[in-house]
Amino acid sequence: MKIENLIKKKNIRVNTKDVKKGDIFVCTTGLMDKNEFIPDAIKKGCSLVITDRDITDKIKYLKVGDIDKYLRYLLDIKYDYPLDNVNLIGVTGTDGKTTAASIIKDMINGSYIGTNGVRYQEMVIDTNNTTPSIDYLFEYFQMFKERRVHDIVMEVSSESYLTKRIPTLKFKVGIFLNISYEHLDKHHTFDNYLSCKKELLKNSDIKIINRDDKYFNEITKDIDNYLTFGKKKSDLRIKDYQLCEDKTIITFIYQKKEYQIISPLIGEYNVYNLASSILTLLALNYSMNDIIKRIKNIKVIPGRMEHFYINNKHVVIDYAHTIKATNEVLKFMDLFHHKKIITVLGCAGGRYIEKRPLIGKIVLKYSKKAFFTMDDPRWEDPRDIIHDMLAETKKKNYEIIINREDAIKKAVNEAKKDDLVLILGKGRDNYMIINDEKIPYNDIDVLESLKKI
Repeated sequence: MKIENLIKKKNIRVNTKDVKKGDIFVCTTGLMDKNEFIPDAIKKGCSLVITDRDITDKIKYLKVGDIDKYLRYLLDIKYDYPLDNVNLIGVTGTDGKTTAASIIKDMINGSYIGTNGVRYQEMVIDTNNTTPSIDYLFEYFQMFKERRVHDIVMEVSSESYLTKRIPTLKFKVGIFLNISYEHLDKHHTFDNYLSCKKELLKNSDIKIINRDDKYFNEITKDIDNYLTFGKKKSDLRIKDYQLCEDKTIITFIYQKKEYQIISPLIGEYNVYNLASSILTLLALNYSMNDIIKRIKNIKVIPGRMEHFYINNKHVVIDYAHTIKATNEVLKFMDLFHHKKIITVLGCAGGRYIEKRPLIGKIVLKYSKKAFFTMDDPRWEDPRDIIHDMLAETKKKNYEIIINREDAIKKAVNEAKKDDLVLILGKGRDNYMIINDEKIPYNDIDVLESLKKI
């Protein structure tokens, strides 16, 4: 049987963890030699291995030249070229990927793939990675094609390029929001981190870049024909804005004309996220007047500055877990007349050790009281993580409660009417990673339980 006919009846997998009986296992390139996992694929019952070398394992195999290019060929055949006549829009950045991608999705009624799963209208599918591997991506692309979706918005993580998860994807639009010193546990150097993020721009027809980013010159080095947004002279310039607790009033300048927009999104960082989204739609030939009408379609982004009122107490949940995002959220909330800010947070285990004391200092600067707790500790002792977070401060306005549920309950119970409780780090995550196991857990479930008390 020809391979083109065979793949119509078989699943294609690039990770042996996902292989099931009868699947085809493709030994793609990446940080690890996937050929070493062929015995695992055989144990799981794969029917064919596709590789770029001769192998001695007792399994049918097909040897090809460019393994990634051949995989893309197979996926296009299997799923009937699902990206033809589709605008694939990629968003990268240390902070803001989920928000910017969600804004664009809402304004153009497109689909979304990212931290919050796979989404289109009422359909929601959970994913394990911000940017899934290409075999799963094509399954989602086909689902969108069947629903006649013309625009797909994806979060594109630097790790997806580091591990060569999406080497053959080409984007109609690539958006570079920002970059800061994070994720160096995987990339080791900032230059490597930046290089991986720039891959999105190099694989995009239209390139959109934050003109105000500190590393703008490094981002645009060897990048041509890009569009910019920001306060500095840009294709879409942010003239001024007024921050309110429930909205933001922004004046943009585009092609020498001023436009005032009332955004339902809050905080300075969302001025930039919205600017990148507006410029994307302009690049796709939407008119500014049409875009302004579409602003009303923007929904609350799950896990991003979500407001709750628990027994008449104001609580905000946000996914902020980087230095910049934590600072921006706390700085913004400090603008308003809360009697005091009470913050609950931790840092993830097994990564980003260098950021812990900086986040600890930021939280204690803006908070009347902070509760330090666990946040995906993995193999680390949460006490050690918290010790790192407190290593460079002499302040004592905190309490350590390892169990996150207990920490949230105590923070809310201690809050008074005009206080604000900020719960940072996990957003709408529905798990807590302890060792290598995802234990069911959700911050919002904890809040809901307090309503019953």
